[in-house]
Amino acid sequence: MEQKSTNNFLGCLPKAVFLNLLIGAAALLLGILLGGPKIYISLTSAIITFCFLLILYIAITWWSIWALAKAGKNGTFVATGPYALTRNPMYAAIIFILNPALGILFRSWLLILAVLPIYFFWRICVRNEETNALATKFGQAYSDYMKTTPRFFPNLRKINRILFYGAAGILIFLISFISLNSSALYLRWVVWETNGEITYDKPVPNKALFPSLSMSETADLSNQSALTFEDVYPANPSLPIAETRAASYNDSPDSIIISRLDIHTPLVMASGTTQGQLNEALNQGAILYPGSALPGQAGEVVISGHSSVFPWVKTQYGQVFTLLDKLQVGDTVSLVYNHRQYDYQITGQEVLNPNQVKIFETDQPLLKMITCWPIGTSAKRLVVYGELIK
Repeated sequence: MEQKSTNNFLGCLPKAVFLNLLIGAAALLLGILLGGPKIYISLTSAIITFCFLLILYIAITWWSIWALAKAGKNGTFVATGPYALTRNPMYAAIIFILNPALGILFRSWLLILAVLPIYFFWRICVRNEETNALATKFGQAYSDYMKTTPRFFPNLRKINRILFYGAAGILIFLISFISLNSSALYLRWVVWETNGEITYDKPVPNKALFPSLSMSETADLSNQSALTFEDVYPANPSLPIAETRAASYNDSPDSIIISRLDIHTPLVMASGTTQGQLNEALNQGAILYPGSALPGQAGEVVISGHSSVFPWVKTQYGQVFTLLDKLQVGDTVSLVYNHRQYDYQITGQEVLNPNQVKIFETDQPLLKMITCWPIGTSAKRLVVYGELIK
């Protein structure tokens, strides 16, 4: 907060706060009427993030008050502490920290986006109600201060060139990353309420951006290839069909079904294990990894799918496993193979280095689902485990 004239100690604060609350309330109301867009995180994560940002906001506010109290006892001009970085540190904290914190707490993308009009309203209020008064009171000192100190954003280049170029590099990276992975990030972080039901604490039906092929469409796709599962995965006597309850009949083509994530995607095969062969198969659905057991057999059935792809990759299945980590222990994943449905129960998950992901020999009928992790990178692998329901 800047030094105020004795005639108007609070300056533009009351009006700006009122407009801030008005815009924020309008954004929340519009979000309720539209059913979103909601931020797709759990309430616990939202509260933790809010508390962290709230502590940061309080720290900046008290630092600003301390600077005012220390240097401004006699009504002298204050340009130390946070005021050496920006002319309005407390206002900036409200706009860019407190508002986003509330947006995260309410899990409202509209409230976060409302920061933009809120910023311009604050800027207008400061210019109309404080700038001239302060210039009149402090004269040339304030005029020089305005030339060297930004209104809301600290001048990182002036503070430290390394900090400036580092922040610029991070910003460029974030813009590029979001642009290249926009579909997967939307699927992961944006959710809409349906029929008045709060759904952002669980995966939402029909949220997926990739289609589920109908039987006729999948059959047409299969007829275009001369390969069959038996061609690529010949029967292995060492991997007998496990002793389980009779698998139920399912007239769907070979596919993977994850009801919790609203996934019903073709289960396809790769013609080999090179990266090109695997990517070609991944673009047609989720793949049964070469060398793994077949559904229903003793051994590990290893399924792999995309978590994200670049925009120029032409596939309908670029986000099949974007939400794979949302699966919880006890959830069911079904594999349809040769019109028989095999149900697996999720037992856990972990993140591994790529060289740690292997197919292990076992006498138990197990499921292992794999995708690149974090979203938009191939640095790690998210591995979700399951076992055949007997």
